[in-house]
Amino acid sequence: MSYVKGLKCRECGRTYPKTPQFVCEWCFGPLEVVYDYEEIKKNFTRKALENRAPNM
Repeated sequence: MSYVKGLKCRECGRTYPKTPQFVCEWCFGPLEVVYDYEEIKKNFTRKALENRAPNM
């Protein structure tokens, strides 16, 4: 499950779909990932974190 909604330019605010792109085509500003925080809140709980296997 992906929690990524898309990309957004930090400079001009234009939005882009989820693609391997890191620069705005319009203003050459950096693109940032836009996350679906509501969906993350539903699935990533304290209990789920406590039940995860340790990474070693």
